[in-house]
This record gives sequence, C-alpha cells and structure tokens, in this order.
Amino acid sequence: MKTVLLHFVSGSDETGEIEIVIGEFKAQDYIWKNIRLSCSDFQYGRTTMQCEKGYVRIPEFIAFPVALHVFFDAQTLIIKGFPAKNESWEVALEWNNTSWQGIVTIHNISLDSIAKWFPDQEKTPIPGNGRVSGNVSFSGDGVDLRSAAMDLSVEELAFSDRDGLHAGENINLSLKGGINRTPHQSRWHWHGDVYWQQGEVFWQPIYMVGSDHYLNLQGIFDGETIRLMESTVKLNGLGIFHFTGIFNLLRKQLSTFELKADGVRLAALYEQLLQPFLRNTALAEIQLTGNVDWLVRMEDGVVQSLQIDLDEVNIEDARNRFAFHRINAHIPWLFEGATVADISILSGHVLSIPLGAVRVPLELNQFDIFLPQVTLPVLDGHLKLENFGAKYTEDGWRWKFNGGLSPISMEALTSALQTQPMRGTLSGYIPEVSFDGNTVSVNGVLQLSVFDGSVVMHNLKLIEPMGLAPHLMTDIAMRNLDLELLTGTFSFGKVEGRVDIDVLNLELANWVPVHFDAHLFSSPGSYSRRISQAAIENISALGGKGAVAAIQRSFLRFFEEFRYAEIGWRCKLRLDICYMGGIDSESESRYTLIQGGGIPAITVIGYNREVGWQELISRLQRITSENEPIIQ
Repeated sequence: MKTVLLHFVSGSDETGEIEIVIGEFKAQDYIWKNIRLSCSDFQYGRTTMQCEKGYVRIPEFIAFPVALHVFFDAQTLIIKGFPAKNESWEVALEWNNTSWQGIVTIHNISLDSIAKWFPDQEKTPIPGNGRVSGNVSFSGDGVDLRSAAMDLSVEELAFSDRDGLHAGENINLSLKGGINRTPHQSRWHWHGDVYWQQGEVFWQPIYMVGSDHYLNLQGIFDGETIRLMESTVKLNGLGIFHFTGIFNLLRKQLSTFELKADGVRLAALYEQLLQPFLRNTALAEIQLTGNVDWLVRMEDGVVQSLQIDLDEVNIEDARNRFAFHRINAHIPWLFEGATVADISILSGHVLSIPLGAVRVPLELNQFDIFLPQVTLPVLDGHLKLENFGAKYTEDGWRWKFNGGLSPISMEALTSALQTQPMRGTLSGYIPEVSFDGNTVSVNGVLQLSVFDGSVVMHNLKLIEPMGLAPHLMTDIAMRNLDLELLTGTFSFGKVEGRVDIDVLNLELANWVPVHFDAHLFSSPGSYSRRISQAAIENISALGGKGAVAAIQRSFLRFFEEFRYAEIGWRCKLRLDICYMGGIDSESESRYTLIQGGGIPAITVIGYNREVGWQELISRLQRITSENEPIIQ
C-alpha cells in the first residue's frame, strides 16, 4: 500500500465529510491505483462513528455505495455494500480483549461482477451469469483465525472459457462447509458439502447434467499436508464413490490415495464418462448393462493395487458386430506381485457367430498377462487358444497367442453368417498371432481345412483391428477343393471336380475387397469332371448369358450334364473394377472359362473383360454384357 491521503472537513454537531485516497494497493498479482472511499455525511462521537452515504471507487474496475457503523462501547463494526440494484453484502464484526467473531452476509450478488477478481482469465472459465446468496461466519483469537463456516447458494450459474472447451449453464449449487483449529495445535479440521441440484456442464470431452449430485469432503490440514478423511462423491443414477488421501504441499504430490466404488451402473458410467474417450474405436457404439465395483490404491502418484469386480455385465455392439452376455469377473492386480483373475462369460457372438460359455483364469504379474490355455465353444466345435501373453508398454498393449480350431459345421457357420449354405466342415491350425499396438500379424502360415481341401494364408495382417475401418492384407492358396461340396448347396448347379484357387495381394478395407489378383483353375489329377446346364448358365454369367440360349437351340439341350477338361477364371481387382480372364492368357477379345473334353463336351468362351466389382457380386447370375459367350 502506498500514499494514503486522508481529507476531513468538520461540520457542526460532530458531523463532517471525509475522503480516503490510497494511491496504490497491491495484492498478489493485482495492482489497484487511486482507490477512493468517501462519505458526505460522516458522523462521529465518543462511542460511535458512522457513515450512511459512503462510496467506494476503484477506477476502471468497480464503484458502489457503502454504509459504515462503528460502536466502540459495544466493540462492533458493521460495513454494508450495495454493488447494484437488489444486491447487497454486509460484514459484521464484534471483538473483546481476547477474541473476535464476525459474519459476512451476501444477498443476490451477481457472479459476473465477481469474475473481475479471478486470476489468469486467459485460461480460467469465467462466470457470465449467476447469483450467490448466503453467509460466511468466522472467529479468532488475537490475530489468529480459530474457525470459519459458510452456507451459500448459487443460482443460474453460467460460465465458459475463451476456447469453449469448458462451459456450464443454468447451474444451481448449494455450498456448505467449515474449518476449525485444534486448541494449542497447528492442525485444522475442515469439511465441505457441495450439492449440484441442476444444470449442464461440458468439460472437454465430458458432458454431464446435474441432478442431485453430491460431494462431501473432510480432512485435516497441518501446514504441510492436506489429509482427506472418508470423503464421498454421489453421482445420481451412476453410483457412490468413497475416497481418502494425503497431498503433500511441499512436494506438490499426492502421497497416498484410495478410491472405492460400489455398485456403479456401467450404462451410466459409459454414457457420461467413458464414451467420449472411446471415439474412433470399436467400443464407440456399445450398450453396457450390469454393475462394477473397484478399489484403487496409490502411493506417490503410482497405482499400487487395483481390484475390479464385474456383476452380470452385458456388452452389445450397436452394429451387432459382437456381444458378450453375463460377464462376471474378479480381477485383482498388484504393482509388485502376482495375482490370478477369474473371468466367466455365459454366451456371446462375434460377426453373428455364436460363442458358448467360457471361464478364463488370467495370471497377472505387474503389466504382464498370461493365459496358458482356454477353450471357447464355437457353434458345434471349439476354438482353442494357447500361450496367450500380453504386456503393456509405453506404446500401448502388445500380445500374442497360438491355437487351433476343431471341426465346425459349414452348414451351421453359413447359417449363422446368413450366407448361402455350404456343406462340409471347417478346421485349422493357428500359428503364433501377435499384436504390436496397431497391427495383428500371423507369424507363420494359417492353415484351414474346408470343402475336403486345404486353405493356406500367408502374410496375414490386420491393421487397426479395433478401429472403425480395419484393414486386412494376406495371400491365400486353396488346394484341391471339392467343387461338388462347394457348389452343391448353392442355387448354382452341380459341378464335379477339384479346383485350386490363388488370391494374391488381397486387401480388405472395413471388410470390403479393394484389391486382389485371383486365379481359379482345375486341380491336377484324375477325377470326374462333369458340369450341369444350370452350372454352365451361372458360370457363363461371368462373360455373358448366351450359354443357355445356345444349348436350347442345339441338340445339346437333350443333355443334363456335360464333360469338361478344365475350368479357369481370373480377376484382377483395381479401383472397384474386375479385369477378367480365363484358363490361359489369350487375345484381348476373348477368354475361355470352360474347356470341353469327352462326349458330350462343352466349351464356354467369354468376351467381357471389365466388370464393376459390385455389379459382378450383385449380378453374378444375370447378364453383365451384351457380348454373349460362344458355346462350341
């Protein structure tokens, strides 16, 4: 404080005018200049001093009328302020030789005027609306504060920061609390209660609506540490959270902290807190039901132990890509030491493929997870996973496993996937599969048995498997597939024989083909090679529809089946266009799909070299070109 000037003009009968000017006043980061307190009806006497029409002015900051009353005999001071119409505050102070006490009464004070006192207004959310009423009481001995208490209500609060990342509207709060010092000690016992009655808050990226939420804080302050004692947060519709802790002010570190939650509703937890952080992942559109309990203990800012218990939890993807039902789990974890988690799932499905009940005993050792073996029922077979290991690193999770698939019915599988029914079984061996935080890779050859033949997948990679648009790349070699099994249950017609299929440089984006080089050709060896008229019609649709018409116009219409020597088809998919070919490399104008052989024999030649991929899929059994195949 610098340059205090007092100007007093005495009148009659102990009255007069007084003006006090403070040249400069500094408090922390604030500096105010030329502060003026004036009173035009100043009254004074041996036992009283008062001013009913005073005024306080801080240039370019604030100005308002005040009233002052001092009663020396009663040792009482009363100051009243009137910042605006229908707004007021009052400070009443009483003292004696050993102690003092006071109370601040606030009535309908506008919070946007208080915002001028807020520090760091570039980053701090500033009130733009709202009013506060209530009182703050305090008492002390000499120059020391002994106790204080508050009971305030805030109505229609609105706030925001300059970037719009933190904002609130129409908020009603009730604030109660108190602090008192232990006699002859430097320890302070304190408590506070916040009732959030209504309003909306957006705190990037979380949005919450207030409706009878409650916060209770209590603890001890000894000058060096703040100790939280049995504090509680109740979020209406979500759950109750209990916490304790110690914050070291000298080190500015949370020395210990414990958070316990019982019966938290997962649906509300996901919608209000988790979903904003899961955008652009496979968990962005899920529905959760069930409850979760947890207990977290921290020391020196590091989590030392964690326990999570799931009770009858259900997870369902809004796009129906996956679902898991009746999950129950007990998951203990220690920063130092090994534990075993017990997880059970009653049922579920992935891509419409049903999964049976499974129990998973996970071995946890700090940030390492190990599962020796688990068998998951899939349709009428089993998926066995072995040597599953996962580890958390600075770059995220890494994991790997190997296993196998016991035979499952193709009829059941295609029924679950709602595709054309197929016969036979599917089984296979799964080599080591690993995940590096972004890509799932098969470190070896993935082998499957299907249609009485074999399928081998090389260089299999799945990029961003949990993203909204996963990307798959692989090379596939299929050998000695039974055509009768492959086509017999389609509305395709009967084909006897064996085929090999190579699909090189296959790329799927969000499970849709965007690139590949495919080649289908007859397997080597001696076996029956016969084809029906219905099958000829569908195969010829790749290059035109004229096969059936030609058959009907010739004596060949009297035959139900024909012999062939070789079948071949090629497709190079580029930019949603299939560039087609047949058995051999032929001229630009034609290619052979079926090479006749024996009696009766038939040869199908196509001319349609370029077909849109979606058109080929949707119109496989329809005309794709005006150019008709030639049947010889």
